[in-house]
Amino acid sequence: MKIALIGFGKMGREIDSVAREQGEVIARVFEWDRTVTPEALADVDICIEFSTPDSVVQNIRAAVEARRDIVVGTTGWYQHLLEIKGAVKESGLLYSSNFSLGMNIFFRIVKQAAVLMNRATDYDPYIHEVHHRQKADSPSGTALSLARILIENIDRKKEILAKPPDEKIDPAALHVSSTRAGFFAGTHTVGFDSEADLIELQHTAKSRRGFALGALAAARWLRGRKGVYTMDDVDL
Repeated sequence: MKIALIGFGKMGREIDSVAREQGEVIARVFEWDRTVTPEALADVDICIEFSTPDSVVQNIRAAVEARRDIVVGTTGWYQHLLEIKGAVKESGLLYSSNFSLGMNIFFRIVKQAAVLMNRATDYDPYIHEVHHRQKADSPSGTALSLARILIENIDRKKEILAKPPDEKIDPAALHVSSTRAGFFAGTHTVGFDSEADLIELQHTAKSRRGFALGALAAARWLRGRKGVYTMDDVDL
């Protein structure tokens, strides 16, 4: 594949390294502050986008106009998803809050656990995540994706509480908490607590390499497909 990397921060550099190891061609690199135009994508096969919430929608529009496939790892733009879905007709777009293959298996494990816990009303679910102190968002997009899985499958939870509460929380709220410290690549814990015991499911990222491997696997899967997809559609 001839790849355009849009956003060349830590994730972009990791994808660059892994792609070259795997024999892929990095045809274009766009720093965060560089405007992406359809013309600049004319000689690439696919874009991999890890930029910022402020620029991601414009980057997606450029890829769509150029009729180039795009894998999007940036979060914080999903309020524009309906508009983007309407625009993607002649190319493919695949987005995810987390491209780690292990995390996407974890998503599916958590969904099965949530289905079981829907009947086990003594257990109160929660989510806690830990990331390095330089991470821009809190809670992480991955934590919110996990929260949506629980909300969709546990009837007694109706809303996501993603900020520190000022008072006693509603029993129908699912509490998502965050810690920012040190150099953690990312740990996500889904817990189910009862008076009798505690069940915890946990995923810990050891480095960014897993995310890069997943993004490249998603890019290969997307080639030749039209429409909008997520990692749920990818065969793991």
